[in-house]
Amino acid sequence: MASVTFTGTTRYYAGNPVPAVDGLDLEVGDGEFLVLVGPSGCGKSTTLRMLAGLEGVDGGSIHIGERDVTDLPPKERDIAMVFQNYALYPHMTVAENIGFHLKIAKVAKAEIATRVAEAAELLGLTDYLDRKPAKLSGGQRQRVAMGRAIVRSPQVFCMDEPLSNLDAKLRVQTRTQIASLQRRLGVTTIYVTHDQVEAMTMGDRVAVLKDGLLQQCDTPIGLFSKPANVFVAGFIGSPAMNLMRGVVSGDAAAVGGAEVPLTPGQRAALTGAEVVVGVRPEGWKVVSAEEGIAATVEVVEELGSDQYLYCSTPVARVPLEGGAPEPIAVRAPGMSPWQRGDKLGLVPVPGALHVFDAATGERLPD
Repeated sequence: MASVTFTGTTRYYAGNPVPAVDGLDLEVGDGEFLVLVGPSGCGKSTTLRMLAGLEGVDGGSIHIGERDVTDLPPKERDIAMVFQNYALYPHMTVAENIGFHLKIAKVAKAEIATRVAEAAELLGLTDYLDRKPAKLSGGQRQRVAMGRAIVRSPQVFCMDEPLSNLDAKLRVQTRTQIASLQRRLGVTTIYVTHDQVEAMTMGDRVAVLKDGLLQQCDTPIGLFSKPANVFVAGFIGSPAMNLMRGVVSGDAAAVGGAEVPLTPGQRAALTGAEVVVGVRPEGWKVVSAEEGIAATVEVVEELGSDQYLYCSTPVARVPLEGGAPEPIAVRAPGMSPWQRGDKLGLVPVPGALHVFDAATGERLPD
């Protein structure tokens, strides 16, 4: 096991003057489960492939433990990679697939059999060792791919969207198994996903990327409670945080007829006359239509234990990445009597506000 350190790591692709990964500074602790998350094209898979030696590094360096692996070939990095498409050999049994790399490395047959049996027991595959991949479910194939990585006892696991090919229910089940397995093995793991729910439920820490730049790296709770900028605020959380524009006047910002007080620190840090105010769906208190921000229920999403109301309001909202402004999302108790067309008022719960500088997008000090 070992730590992983990216120092000013940069990668360009031919024909594109904009770097796919731009000056990445990131340290992954020994035995840590770090998730890289972000929209398509943000550089997360490129980062993983640079670590594995499948992409070149155009600037900066990568260290695994004390070793500088920036220019080393993949086979000398002691990394095991799990891909989205499993990459299993169809003509081999489960046991042969799991032990294939050990066979190539000329490990003794007895030791291969022992290590394959141990990995199979760990992954619940003991009864399937004689089967071919075609006779397995998607979840079982993914576990075979995991087993192939485990038997190598690498310093680092690299996982590139390994659950993308599974259905929704199986994804939930398998992500729990992977997170539990990583903690039992204690191997440093870097996991790439575009699914922020997957990232928040699996990682010890989560690194959010956008356009090749690291936006924030923190624990899931840290990202959720104190997003560093407007992008992270809108990306982390499901449904997404409600982001609204406010005009600053004196020591407050006007948001849809309501006033949001600003602290002296926030006022001093402002670079312009506008702020972006964020409130998560659970951060609203629903009141009568005459109070707070006037809203009209457009869609009711009933989940049993919770209910989400999507409301139109006169508030100027900030569009989330790659789309038009979203309606205001409000979480209410499950099976509440709200119907489409109902009028209500919205008041932020004390302490639920997140305030950002509209010009820079950066979070203002609390």
